[in-house]
Order: sequence, then structure tokens, then C-alpha cells
Amino acid sequence: MKHTEELVAKPPKKAQRQKPKPEVVRAIYARAAGRCLLCSKELTMSRELGEYAFNIGEMAHIVGQSLDKTSPRSDFELPKELRDEADNFLLLCSGCHSIIDAGATRKDFTVQWLRDWKRDREAHIAHVTGLPQSHRTCIVRLVGLIRGQAVQITTSECNSATLHHSTPRFAFFPLVYGRQEVEIDLTRLGEPEHNPQYWTSVQYQMQTALTQIRTGIERGELDHLSVFGFARIPVLAYFGFALGNKVATTLFQRRRTDDKPWHWLTAAEPRGFEWVCLQAGTDAQCVALVLNISGTIQLAELPTLIDERYYVVGIKPIGCDPQPDALLSEACLQAFRRCYRQVLAHLEAHYKLARAVHLFAAVPAGVALLLGADLLPDVQPEMILYDRQPREFSPALRLNSPR
Repeated sequence: MKHTEELVAKPPKKAQRQKPKPEVVRAIYARAAGRCLLCSKELTMSRELGEYAFNIGEMAHIVGQSLDKTSPRSDFELPKELRDEADNFLLLCSGCHSIIDAGATRKDFTVQWLRDWKRDREAHIAHVTGLPQSHRTCIVRLVGLIRGQAVQITTSECNSATLHHSTPRFAFFPLVYGRQEVEIDLTRLGEPEHNPQYWTSVQYQMQTALTQIRTGIERGELDHLSVFGFARIPVLAYFGFALGNKVATTLFQRRRTDDKPWHWLTAAEPRGFEWVCLQAGTDAQCVALVLNISGTIQLAELPTLIDERYYVVGIKPIGCDPQPDALLSEACLQAFRRCYRQVLAHLEAHYKLARAVHLFAAVPAGVALLLGADLLPDVQPEMILYDRQPREFSPALRLNSPR
């Protein structure tokens, strides 16, 4: 007599899930750089209970491997033979894998969403890992109040802007352990309308930060800067002049409304700039420069000091009125730079006796930084920077003062 268990029909064994081919596995891990594509967790090393090198990653199907309806997103039209190719996998940690496959979340983690995410993340990884190690930059963030407002310049925004610049670079700062930027926070100084010591304090605080940068330059530890500035125009121009040209520098400026506010636009409309005589003047020692780029300053708005004696020259965009979006690309910034240098050369050639150039500027941050950076120390005349508070102009800072 046969044993009872032999008489009971055994259920068929469940088919083993087919494993991807070794070359597919290698492609999945390589494209993700061994990290979870959703949360960026490292998947070839465990450090939770000590440090152990082993694989804790999971290869998650975008379109389910099985044609069974219980398999996540399996009803999407994709031939069975393509469901185990690298393009249909995400490298994930176990937690993220569980989340995207849960019944309650599948309406959000659709095939299209997962494909878009995979494409963007893998493209970012390919871009970053393709950068030469020498392409590093020190991020300098300069923030002050403007009309009571300040903006937050996050490290991730700076990293994104430098990584996707026309010359991509990694954020790196070796002088202080654990930091990747120099922070110049002027917000605690308030504003000059309410703080009589504002401009003196600005100069002191910036010189302190510049000492740190110069130390890195002298040691040969720092060969490139990426400067992100949001502050009053005289502050930015002063910083540009104090920084000088001892190290290569990329300037970034913020757009008002954008999901990537610190990125230069490569497809922005090319625009040139021109300089014009706004007032002929009667005294070759009296010179003023008016920059109408992001806004317009009329001659009637200048202080009474700038009278009929002054030769007044202006710079403005070609083909459009001054506006906040008049300068959105680095090509436009370089076009302004060429025009500005032409004006400085013109003043040096024809108004060499001028004691100082009085500067009135309605410009974006990138231009403000250039105003100081392109002024040649001890060669070109002193520049007096004016600040509008809130409607009237008053002298704020001086560049290239006689020693």
C-alpha cells in the first residue's frame, strides 16, 4: 500500500524567475555607478553594521518580466524578449524596489515615469563620471540683502550649475575639512539705509573671506573659482576687484523665474552691447559712467554733483530696451565685457586726467562682478560706486583708490 503522501497530488513547482544575462547585469550596474537610481544609496558596500563589500542592490523591472497581471506594470506593451534587457531595469536598493512595486504606489510610478527617471539619472552619472579629475572648482557664495530680501543659494544648485556648465567642473575646496565652498554672508549686516557702518563692515568681512581664498591660491591648492552672487551692485563690484585675476573664475547669476535659476542659458538669444555719449561735458577731469542693462537710469536721476561739467557715457543692449532678461547667456556676458573694456580704454585714452569715474549701474549680478574684475589696478582711474537708497543715489564704495 502506497503511503498517503504519495496519493496526494503535488502542486507544480513555480517557475524560477529568469536571471538577466551577465552582460546585462554589468550594464545595469555600470550605468548606475553602483548606486540606487532613486535614493543614490551605495549598493556594493554595506556600512550599517560595519564595513563589508558585497552586493545589496536589486535589479527592478520597469515593465514586469512576467505576463501575469500580478507582475508590476506587466500589462504595458513590451515584447517578452525585451523585458530582460538593460533598458528595462532600474538598479535599486530593496526599500525603493518595494516602494515602486507596491500596489498603492503603482499609479504614480508608471512605466513612463520610471523610464524618464532612469534616462535622466543615468545621463547625469555618465556626464559626471566623464569629467577629468582636474576639472574642479571652489564655490564662492556671496549673499546680502536687497530691499530686505535675500535668496538661498544651495550647494545642490551650485553643484548643478557647475556640472552642467559649458566647461563642467566638480565643486571642491581643500582648505577647510569637510567644506566645498566659501560662504560670505552679509545678511546680518542689514542694509545701508539702516546701518551707518554697512560699507565698512562689508569690506572687512569680504577681506576675511578673501584671505582664505588667497591662501589656497598661494599653496597651489586652488586653481578655479565659481562665484555665485546675490547682493547690492557695489558689493559685487568690490568683490570682483578685490578678487582680481590671479585665478581663473566663472561667474554665475540668478534668473528670476526658472527651475534651474543659476544655469547659464546656452540657447539664449545672442545680444550685443554698445556705448554712447549721454552728455558731452565741459571738464575733461569729470567723468561718469551709466550702465543701463537690467533697468534704466535717466540723467535726471543722477545726483546734483553730476552736472554739466561731466562727460557721461552709457552702455546699453543693442536691439532691445534694458530689462532683467537682457543678459542670460555667457556669450552675452562676454559681449558686455568687450564693450565695457572698450569704454575703459576710451576713458584712459581721452580722459586720463579724470580724478575718478563715477559709476551708476542697473545691471545683473554677473555684470556687477565684472565691473570690478576688469578694472586694472593702478593703471585705470579710481572708480566710485553709487548705490540707490531707495531712489536717490549716494556714494558707497571706491575701487582702485590712489595709494
